[in-house]
Amino acid sequence: MPSYHPGRRVFRLLSAAAVVTGLTLGTGALAYPAQASTSATVNPVKKKKFVVPPAKSWVGGQNLISARELTDLPAGVPLPPAPKSASWLVADLDSREILAAKNVHSPLLPASTLKLFTALAIAPTLDPKQVYTGTTADENIDGTRVGIVAGSKYTVNDLLHGLIMVSGNDTANALGNLAGGQTAAIAMMRQEAQKLGAFDTVVRNTSGLDAKGQVSSAYDLALAGSEALKNPELAKIMVTPTYSFPSRGKTLGAKRKHYQTQNHNRLLGYLPGMIGVKNGYTTHALGTNVSAATYQGHRYIVVLMHTEGTIYTPSGDLLKWAFKYGQKANPVGTLVKPGELTAMNGPGILTPTPSPAPTLSAAKPGAQAASALSASASVSPENPMIRFWPVAAVGVLLLGGVIFGLRPVLAGTRRARMRKLKDRQRRSRHRY
Repeated sequence: MPSYHPGRRVFRLLSAAAVVTGLTLGTGALAYPAQASTSATVNPVKKKKFVVPPAKSWVGGQNLISARELTDLPAGVPLPPAPKSASWLVADLDSREILAAKNVHSPLLPASTLKLFTALAIAPTLDPKQVYTGTTADENIDGTRVGIVAGSKYTVNDLLHGLIMVSGNDTANALGNLAGGQTAAIAMMRQEAQKLGAFDTVVRNTSGLDAKGQVSSAYDLALAGSEALKNPELAKIMVTPTYSFPSRGKTLGAKRKHYQTQNHNRLLGYLPGMIGVKNGYTTHALGTNVSAATYQGHRYIVVLMHTEGTIYTPSGDLLKWAFKYGQKANPVGTLVKPGELTAMNGPGILTPTPSPAPTLSAAKPGAQAASALSASASVSPENPMIRFWPVAAVGVLLLGGVIFGLRPVLAGTRRARMRKLKDRQRRSRHRY
């Protein structure tokens, strides 16, 4: 009669579990190293708190390198309504005095406020009536688009309205093409930043879409906004509420269909005296905004970067504070004038370090993709496979140790059961 051995069954189950676990951990780490980074979807982890990058410059005043909120207010003047922004400032554009500020030289993602440098660098070099033919790259660019269609024709005036009013990335790309190509346009933007004294700014594209190393600062955006307001063409576009943008077509006459676009600056028409300037947003940059308004003969500018929630209410509140107390507040720094400085100043800084201009690789697209894939799969401390293998190995060893450790116990249990069975059989034979 076959005998039942529970110890053998337990041993087999544990052995199978060890094999399956080892194969799962080992092959999973080998075949799918990239999935280790998505483990947060299974075991959610708390989002890391954003840390404001430290400033390296004190252009405009040594106190401006500070990370604390800066004010110098006489008795009776309340603190400005601080926004939920990593970096911000409010300044008098006529005296160029900064009235209140925080982290103004911290390098942060600028989003579409970078388009101020695009407009400043490229617009003066082009005839507003110049005609441009849209490209597939314009039409398919990421993010906000005005609606350029490949093969359709547009004027520079159309492109500038799309750039400033609607923050079109397609028009930013188109203007870069008109300037001689993206590499040439970026070089022009960097030169413009240096001329303004915007030494925190590193340009990687004409649109402001997030790119590795591309940053600006609240201080630099204030300089760019101030300069853009001096350009009559750009200043007029900033306060234009609507514009008829051309639909698909190759003619420029009145018979061509148009559609209405609207200015993204929601403070226009809501806050008296608004004169500009430019907003921006990406998921990593969060809300960025440059706003300017005139009140009783004084022009004030507000800059917000990395703002949680809306950008318009806090921008308006800071402008209202400046309207009421701007002439009473003592300055905490100044906005330098174009050409005033030729290099960044700050602790240990002798000259600015210009970023190398992007170069177009001669390699084939397929080779670039293969190189990127090879780099992502390389054995480095950041490769998830390297981090995961030790865990898999330890797990398999522990399970193996438990199984082999239980073998004597399971074997002893089996022998004891066999002895009991034989005793019962002997007693049964004696009984009958």
